[in-house]
Amino acid sequence: MPVTCGGRRCRASARRTIGSAAVVDAATSTTGDAARGGGLDPEVCAHWRLTPGPALGHRASGTWAATREKAAFVVKHVDPRIFPDWPYTLRVAAALRAQGWPTPEPAEEPWIRPDGAWVLFHRLPGRSMTPADGDRSAEARARGRLLAEFHASAAATGIVDQRGGFADPAELVRDPLLDHWLRVHERYRPDEGRPLRACRDATAAWFADNPVVDAPRSVIHGDFTPWNLLFDGGRLSGVVDFEATHHTYQVADFALSWRGYQDDVLRGYDEVRRLSDVEWRLVRPAFWAWMFIGLTDLLAARYGDARRDAAPPTLEWQVRHLRLHSPLLATKAGVPTRNG
Repeated sequence: MPVTCGGRRCRASARRTIGSAAVVDAATSTTGDAARGGGLDPEVCAHWRLTPGPALGHRASGTWAATREKAAFVVKHVDPRIFPDWPYTLRVAAALRAQGWPTPEPAEEPWIRPDGAWVLFHRLPGRSMTPADGDRSAEARARGRLLAEFHASAAATGIVDQRGGFADPAELVRDPLLDHWLRVHERYRPDEGRPLRACRDATAAWFADNPVVDAPRSVIHGDFTPWNLLFDGGRLSGVVDFEATHHTYQVADFALSWRGYQDDVLRGYDEVRRLSDVEWRLVRPAFWAWMFIGLTDLLAARYGDARRDAAPPTLEWQVRHLRLHSPLLATKAGVPTRNG
């Protein structure tokens, strides 16, 4: 049956947390403090004979442009404490590239150092598109159709093992440690902790009532957003940012592509691969579960003994998204209208 979180619909296109640190939407914040916020490490440049370029992304992110002679590259620093089992991302990208998808391809073997792994990629051509206000509906619908095609290829990769550090949505939300740390956060920030805990409770209850969900599963992209799709001359030239890829329900990929309200993504997807009634009902609990990925570690790091003097983390982004409403999902899955 439909569930609500604390009297409100919990639509959480979450600022994700993977491993033990928060990962914002673009999912390129993969560095430790030493690599974040500055230029490309000179030792890395010397190792691969690179001329450094600017940091990529809308913030300091641990991803840089670089050149060698006249060839263009992208350098990424990956901290395994933040992104566990990072070789899994390369494996998924390679399997999709073998099926014709333009995914980042390593130009050299990853360089493993004490501060993490450094990966040199060939730079894909093209650029991401930022739709104008009047074009957002069409862009979202087209992206939904593309995501359905992507999922067909993802299923065909045959990758069915789970990525280390990730869990199924049901297992994630029933973790007693998550409940514990949400209660701790509620003591410090009741405006955030209360709705988040109510959302966790409702999600756990949904999966308890539906222990066997007959819905397609595969590896997913994890952040199928406009800024992670590159186009060159109107043609798709790059699908980047596989930091959140793992094996789960395919509808979990709506978490950061649909974001709880971009219904044209769902409409476009449904035009290519018809979503079953079960999948429509699964969209919301899978979406809620997504925002708790890694949250246990994040809260434990802030409220644990070693960090008792640290300020409470700010989860306003998540809480604000709890209040988003999807008219399409209300119709398809019987989601009740918002209270307040």
